[in-house]
Amino acid sequence: MQDSSDSIYNLDDFVPSLREALADQSLDLSDSTLMAAVPVRDGDPNEPPVPVELDRRLIPLVVGDNVCEWKVDSLRSLFRGDRKPPTLGDYPEAYNDEFFILEMHVLQISDLFGDRRDDEMREIYSILRRRPDGKSIGFVHDYMWQAAAILLGTRPLSQAEFEAILGRLERSCRTFSIGPGSRNYLETLRGMFQEEDS
Repeated sequence: MQDSSDSIYNLDDFVPSLREALADQSLDLSDSTLMAAVPVRDGDPNEPPVPVELDRRLIPLVVGDNVCEWKVDSLRSLFRGDRKPPTLGDYPEAYNDEFFILEMHVLQISDLFGDRRDDEMREIYSILRRRPDGKSIGFVHDYMWQAAAILLGTRPLSQAEFEAILGRLERSCRTFSIGPGSRNYLETLRGMFQEEDS
């Protein structure tokens, strides 16, 4: 596996179990994002995809065209250190890469199954923050649990930092929401990512 100074990843920061899962892969993380694959049922390509029930602890990792599996017992087991986070104000830059990793997964699941409601994402972020390894509330929650595992597996974050990141994402969902069916958080994310691509 290759490393690059342009990458948002530093392989030295990966937890040993993740390095081991990726060891047999010929992966170049310099211009790729490590993502959890979204399992869908085989079916009519003209019909919307249907998610497959997943065991969130078995994470199918995708980098480019390569796929491998990483087993994670709990998010809590991935917390490292006791560093305190800075205050995350309206334009938090301290954790840009961490927000990017989680929000790329939100966009991925939304691209396949439709934009998630602001309230749904706020609830998922809240549960992950308060009860990282709590009972599943559904497919999107399990998928975001996997995204959180990738976040924690690729960078040394304390529990306090993780909670601050998720708390800031909750706040974003609440800020953009204009009602029960609002999907403004996703619309804003799409706009931000399009600006970065141009």
